[in-house]
Amino acid sequence: MAFTGYVFTSKDHIRPYLEDAESGPSIQWAKTQAVRLNAHVQVGYPEKRIVTDDNGQSIEKYYNSLAFVSPGGKLLATYAKHFLYYTDENWAEEGPAFMSTPVETLGQVGFGICMDVNPYQFKAPFTDFEFSRFHLNKETSLILCSMAWNKGEETLLKEEVEKKSKSQKTQNESKQSSGDDKDSDSSDDDDEDDDDDDDDEEDEEESALILQHETIQYWAVRMSPFCMQSQQREVYLVIANRIGTESRNVFVGSSCVLKLTSEGPELLGALPANKEGILEVNI
Repeated sequence: MAFTGYVFTSKDHIRPYLEDAESGPSIQWAKTQAVRLNAHVQVGYPEKRIVTDDNGQSIEKYYNSLAFVSPGGKLLATYAKHFLYYTDENWAEEGPAFMSTPVETLGQVGFGICMDVNPYQFKAPFTDFEFSRFHLNKETSLILCSMAWNKGEETLLKEEVEKKSKSQKTQNESKQSSGDDKDSDSSDDDDEDDDDDDDDEEDEEESALILQHETIQYWAVRMSPFCMQSQQREVYLVIANRIGTESRNVFVGSSCVLKLTSEGPELLGALPANKEGILEVNI
């Protein structure tokens, strides 16, 4: 959800941000940008639908959805997230099914949102590969995924503990060093602080590279059925993921384009796990 943020705790919490699929601000933005750029544009948003229940009454249903717009500014598809993450379950309904549809100039195009690529509710067998098998069977050639992929609370807590432990160790070493060299001047202390800052930056970049590798590798694994097919067919997976922190959720970036063939996945381009950017890949 590009403009609203992702973490909502209830239907009441998200209600002020809900949009309809035709005239909401996110859709209008996508249509304007599509015409301006002469390009297809995809955007995620919280959708409100008015449906009729079994008793003939009109009721509201909420979905974590995306809109896909043509270069001419026409809404081509609305897809509602089929597999919900626990954060979605606070307010959203499950979308009815995965989606793949023919698009002029692009071929058979499929859509996904974050949790869709995972096993259903993390309970289904890992090797069911529901999302990728669906698109394999539909002969989807281009899969477009809007993501709010994050580390998860357990990983975040583990990192905080490790960070505090490292900080405490550094403080203890600093105290010990101060006790041994009481005659050291302040310039030595300044040099040590600069060294510590450089080390922290190097550690952060190394961690970001590891995180990027692990994240993209997992996404590639979830596309395994494409790499096990017997026929020679190229499929492209395009993933756009956010960075930053929201309500203790740390998002892991790593937006990328993967080429999926029977010979295995090939990474055609990727952005860092901790920095925004624009990724351009020719396919």
